[in-house]
Amino acid sequence: MRRIVIVAVALAISSGSTFLNARSMCRSNRYAPTLIARWHNGPGKEYSLRNEGLELHQIFHTFDRTHFFNHQLPKKQIVHRNNTQSSSTGIVLSNLIEKLIEEIAQKKKKFTHFDVIQNKNFNKRKGYGLLILKFKNHPFVLKLFMETPQSFVKPNTKGFEPRFIFMLGGGINRHLAGLTRVKNLETINNRLKESPVWSSLIDTPRKWFWLPAKPSYLELEGVNISGPNQRQQTKIPAVYGIIADEIVPERKLSMLKPEDTKTAMDLCNFLDQFIDAHIDNFLIEQHTHKIVIVDTEHFPTLVGMKEKLQINNYLDYYGSLSWKCLHESYFLTKRERRERRLQKSITC
Repeated sequence: MRRIVIVAVALAISSGSTFLNARSMCRSNRYAPTLIARWHNGPGKEYSLRNEGLELHQIFHTFDRTHFFNHQLPKKQIVHRNNTQSSSTGIVLSNLIEKLIEEIAQKKKKFTHFDVIQNKNFNKRKGYGLLILKFKNHPFVLKLFMETPQSFVKPNTKGFEPRFIFMLGGGINRHLAGLTRVKNLETINNRLKESPVWSSLIDTPRKWFWLPAKPSYLELEGVNISGPNQRQQTKIPAVYGIIADEIVPERKLSMLKPEDTKTAMDLCNFLDQFIDAHIDNFLIEQHTHKIVIVDTEHFPTLVGMKEKLQINNYLDYYGSLSWKCLHESYFLTKRERRERRLQKSITC
């Protein structure tokens, strides 16, 4: 996904913030699609974003509340992936994450029980974005998602990648798309089991959702997205995490090895592009020597994919996504845009 910005950077330079703030800052449209974010049952003002690209299902139907709460981190013992003689309890892991949340609130740069793997889309000062960390004393990785009402409707403040996700995905962001990771993991595993070839070559880590002991929620309201004067509402966790098995790599797949790129592309086509084909999402595991898919975000939701794609190679892959971004930003008619707002992405 990150390579999209390389292909589309010229578009970003030329477009400025026009698309993110609707067609023209000078044009008044009382029926313009609007997203409003506020704290649920909490103090503070509400924040809004008016944008012609906002889509109903991307924003309001991505969060499956029942599935989310049915796939929480268990409190009991969790046997370690590569050492069945050792385990960690979910209660211990949860307490460590609660301590991490406190340290983030204190604006600490280093954390007692975690090492930072990636924080490029995380705003340390305001405490929002995606933070990827490894437990220091447990073989698990944490993806921590944090948003506020203000940050949720400010896609142009988070860097190139979140901005293009917003443009490609009908107003979606990493916070929403992250909620698809566990359900899509189940879909991927079920499809792999159906293939005698792929089932023996590919593996995935276990994943669970995590919610703070005292969770806070964002209330999202959509106005004019499904039609003039129509309103939708949903409530999503403001802070949540995904805990996954740590994968110790023998090596990553490489864009410099044709056999690696062919394997990754063939796998993605087999899975109907339900996973991001970015080469860094595939590791060869040291313990099993299998290829492990580490990122299980539902890719059609992330990029607003309405129909299946059959991609031949990575040039075709990134080119198709870049053209999609350009076409939907500038070349849709009003009618096409209205119709697109109500269309679902390919579902799990």
